[in-house]
Amino acid sequence: MHSSRLTLPVLAFIGQVVSAASVTSADDTPRQCFYYTGANTNSATCNEVPDLICTGGCRRGSYVTAEGCRSNDGSPESAAASLTPQNCTVGFGRDTAAAKACLTETKGYSCNGKTSGFALCYGCVKTRTTYHVPSPPEDYPPSWLNQSLTNPIPGSGR
Repeated sequence: MHSSRLTLPVLAFIGQVVSAASVTSADDTPRQCFYYTGANTNSATCNEVPDLICTGGCRRGSYVTAEGCRSNDGSPESAAASLTPQNCTVGFGRDTAAAKACLTETKGYSCNGKTSGFALCYGCVKTRTTYHVPSPPEDYPPSWLNQSLTNPIPGSGR
């Protein structure tokens, strides 16, 4: 009987916590992304914002163009090749302090020249869920507050 008095308030408390989770819906407004990854996927990233993905991806025709790019495939031909401009259709971001990384469907590049443009990414949503824990009701006995929901194992020394 005593445990059933405790079970109902605990279940009610858990229900309040779960139902109070904040959910962020996708925004139809495209984001201008100067740094992005996975542009052609449903989990694109934008401007290095943690916990943000763009489920609509980033659309063609709106990518960063980088100048002074050299293929970073490590081949002797790429090391000797002249620098070229690239349209960064898959990703664009920081590579080193002096260079930017540019990804296309076929290769990765390290670019040292000027950049222009941005990607337009769609359906961007925050992936972190924040839970709001309600305060306990005033009629809880003080001994119930801050109690663990686990029982010590007899003889374990805990």
